[in-house]
Amino acid sequence: MRKGFKLGIKLGVSAGLVIWALSGENFRPERLGPMLASSRPSILVLALLTFIVSNILGTVQWKVLLGMQGITLPFRDLLSLYFTGIFFNNFFVGGVGGDAVRIYEVRRETGRGGGAFAATLLDRLLGLFSLSIFACGTMLALPSLPFSRLVGATFTALLASGLAALLSRRISGPLERLSLRLLPEGMGRKVSKVREGLVRARLDLRRLTLAWVISLGVQSLRVSVHYWTGRALGVNAPLWSFFAFVPLIALVAAVPISFGGIGVRENFGALLFRRVEVEPTAAFSMEFLAYLVTLTASLIGGASFVLRGAKEVRPVTE
Repeated sequence: MRKGFKLGIKLGVSAGLVIWALSGENFRPERLGPMLASSRPSILVLALLTFIVSNILGTVQWKVLLGMQGITLPFRDLLSLYFTGIFFNNFFVGGVGGDAVRIYEVRRETGRGGGAFAATLLDRLLGLFSLSIFACGTMLALPSLPFSRLVGATFTALLASGLAALLSRRISGPLERLSLRLLPEGMGRKVSKVREGLVRARLDLRRLTLAWVISLGVQSLRVSVHYWTGRALGVNAPLWSFFAFVPLIALVAAVPISFGGIGVRENFGALLFRRVEVEPTAAFSMEFLAYLVTLTASLIGGASFVLRGAKEVRPVTE
């Protein structure tokens, strides 16, 4: 009953955001339609391929992080699970439902749920850290941007400190003991396994550094998807503005109030890109088109999920 109520609230909020997005001043159908219709297909294909390559590289990063937990699976299987996770992220509030699917599948294959959770959590945190560096680094390098450099530097420092605290045996120890005291026994054991996995990652700095370097590449490609969709629509905003604004858009879209970040992403993008003289409807269209590109690429994961399920059902029916 309670879960149904919460789901109803989230669906209502998402519907409200979509209505708000489609009725706001940034949504102008008389301009949006012709703009999308006149987009350059060749550049959209480039944006699509860029996102697909980012997922392949993201799978490499995830494989490195899983390897740090002693979990070894064929790259082909991990690639399928990664795309499946991307697919489900489009339909969950906060865009993390796909992570739960990945963790569940790895646990089902290996029995290492704690290690899978730790690796996937690190995958998320490294991505967030990389995006923060892009945004804050751009703001620090370009003081003409209308943002506080102190706020940017402070946020990056806090994020780095939080990541270091998670990986620290000394700091995470008291948190583990507190969770064992407050949580049910089974859940407390799971927290202990996750903490053990995070500490294990700290002890393998070589591979952790490699994973972070790969993360920088992954997030650079995903920022570039927005750049290419903008170029497809004739938006000529400078490349540095995408590295400053897209991380902020991704952060706001990840707030768990809307399924797939619909409505939030487009309007916040219009607000930010207005600062570099991009017309609001054009920025709205660019962000909406970027979402459609990522959704199209994620259909690979949806097909993979269906095919994998069919293969598992077939032996049972036979």
